Amino acid sequence: MSLPLLPDRDCGGCVECCRVIPLNLPELAKPTGELCAYCVDGAGCSVHAIRPQTCRVWFCLWRVVELSDDWRPDRSGVIVRPDGVEDGIITLYVVRPTEFLGVEDFFVTVAGWIAEGIDVALSIPGPIGTYPARAVVTDWLRPAVEAGDHPAFVDRVLRSLDKLTEHDFQPDGVTARYAVAS
Repeated sequence: MSLPLLPDRDCGGCVECCRVIPLNLPELAKPTGELCAYCVDGAGCSVHAIRPQTCRVWFCLWRVVELSDDWRPDRSGVIVRPDGVEDGIITLYVVRPTEFLGVEDFFVTVAGWIAEGIDVALSIPGPIGTYPARAVVTDWLRPAVEAGDHPAFVDRVLRSLDKLTEHDFQPDGVTARYAVAS
């Protein structure tokens, strides 16, 4: 899936996708949660001009949807994943819990998605080399959203994230391999 990118919005120093996305391509394989060896933390891809097609077309929704700069994954700790959007699901991949989860903008945006009939899933990383945990939490969040109860919403988000840590994380089976031709 390729979504149109917002003009004048780039990743800047954010490299969260270079860390969390597993790759198992002939020229590049890296386990889930491992920073790509071609990535310069805080700067980006050192092989950007010749990076694999998968890396060329995968973008988080911060690059696609009108969200404030506070939503940029390296600032918010949240990657808004594109997979599932065509099915009416937005996955909030919480790389690390930050104060952003408690701000009004997060509440209003997620509440708006739920009000529009979009399902919301929360996801967290497991140990390096394992698939993340994920759960659709729309119905769990809905009472707080419908009541406009921001504190209850935050409580439910944090409780959901705590529950996800109990997940039985499964290995992704990827062995690191770096062979992008220059």
